[in-house]
Amino acid sequence: MRILDDMIESVSQSAPALAPLFRSEQQLRILAELFGGGATELAIGELANRAGVAQATASREVARLAQHGLVVTRALGRNTLVRANSELPWARELRSILVQTVGVLGRLAAALDGVEGVDEAFVFGSWAARYEGEPGPTPRDVDVLVVGRASVRSVRIACKALEQELRVEINPVVVERDRWIAKDPEPFLAELVSKPLVRIPLER
Repeated sequence: MRILDDMIESVSQSAPALAPLFRSEQQLRILAELFGGGATELAIGELANRAGVAQATASREVARLAQHGLVVTRALGRNTLVRANSELPWARELRSILVQTVGVLGRLAAALDGVEGVDEAFVFGSWAARYEGEPGPTPRDVDVLVVGRASVRSVRIACKALEQELRVEINPVVVERDRWIAKDPEPFLAELVSKPLVRIPLER
């Protein structure tokens, strides 16, 4: 809570510079892609596609965000490339909020909310590794671990629309709770928990 209070205080003290952060849903989607989408740098056109906004809107919002220091841009031929400003003192906290609300984790939580038998859910694999800061290529899929008695089929169906929205493949794995909490976990689960594992914030 102290970190969040500090962020709110910073917003209050620097309202002219930081007010655009909360200006529109389109801007929030753009920020979510830049701070938590997994890619380090995106062309404006690709950013617009990923965020689901018009390219003209993306260009306008990026210019505003760059003006206030939230993102960094550079020219490459005819393209403008943009990335999140990781030097912000509260960049990590901003990234966490965006990803868990309008970003990948938040949208996964919404997709899984109506699936019966989901006790807990996590993202693992390359997406989780990028989220935790490990360097590497942009993930082309999202590996999802569901703990509970849900069927893999029901999880796949729930994530189908999200796959099309995010334009990535979602690979679900379902593990029953007794296997998940076993004192001597099977090799697959032992390896899984030894690597980055990001909780999906289910509202349960």
